[in-house]
Amino acid sequence: MAADYFLLIIRWMHAVAAVAWVGGALFYWLALRPALRSEAASGGVAQRAGREFGQVVLLAMWVLVVTGGILAVQRLSEASGGVAYASVLAVKVALAAWMFSLALSRVSRRREADTPRRGRLGVAMNALGHVNTTAALGLAVIFLSVVLRFLVEEGA
Repeated sequence: MAADYFLLIIRWMHAVAAVAWVGGALFYWLALRPALRSEAASGGVAQRAGREFGQVVLLAMWVLVVTGGILAVQRLSEASGGVAYASVLAVKVALAAWMFSLALSRVSRRREADTPRRGRLGVAMNALGHVNTTAALGLAVIFLSVVLRFLVEEGA
């Protein structure tokens, strides 16, 4: 019984961390960045927002790694954690690792988020930039979480 409550709390922490990170990335991508570009907002606002959100991302990453590890071990040790489950989980972990590497490279570079790149390659890099890619990957990871839940419920 206590183990069930522990896993419930772990799942909740995992979900909250994912929602904070992906939701924050979507908010930045769809609302904050366009607002900062359209207004005569100072660069300091964007830098402060980026610094504050960076702290949220780092905390979310740690929570996701720890809780994800616990949940993966728990699920794979059960009979319901079959080959299909392990395969989808591996893709989910790979996409999450890509998100983590984007976030960590961002922290190490400390580059302003909206510095435009020039040329054809620069335009492509802007389109697939850090925030866009993180948001898209995050949505894919959340979708794979739903697929994993479906596999468990179906006993696959």
